[in-house]
Amino acid sequence: MSSTIADIEALYVAQHDRVRSQLMRKGLSAAAAADLVQDVFLRMLRSPSDEVVNPQHYLLRAAGNIAVDEYRRQKRSSTVIDAHADIQDCEWVADPSPLQDVSVIAAEEFEALRSALAELPPRCREVLILHKFEGLSYAEIAAKLGIAKNTVTVHLAKAMRLLRRGLREAGTDVDLR
Repeated sequence: MSSTIADIEALYVAQHDRVRSQLMRKGLSAAAAADLVQDVFLRMLRSPSDEVVNPQHYLLRAAGNIAVDEYRRQKRSSTVIDAHADIQDCEWVADPSPLQDVSVIAAEEFEALRSALAELPPRCREVLILHKFEGLSYAEIAAKLGIAKNTVTVHLAKAMRLLRRGLREAGTDVDLR
């Protein structure tokens, strides 16, 4: 089996460009042809060795078949689009606004977060906001508030613990990273 794989590897090196060129002659883009060359060689690798009498012929035949398969797949999945149509009139264009339920859930989560933040002790809330929302480092917060860096760590840990508890009690699943 290893000699078969070694033979296919050598064949791949020798025939890669030829197979890619044939796929491109069949109408595929250079990128699509480069991707599909792998499929051609995988087909060869998966086929029983007694079926492959002439490896070069097999590769070119498989490349032709794969090109036809790709053409059919693209034809099935493509939709004709009128370049001159007004996009506002098209019913098939996805609405970029969030779904109603997503908006409602986001509003509920925001309200729960706002409420939980309001319940924090003032210093913990201040440290949390400076770190999480304003992006200040522990050292910058310590300097700004005139407290030790370790105290910043303690306040932040307490704030996160209380915030998680408040959100859990509110029944929301907000990610607090």
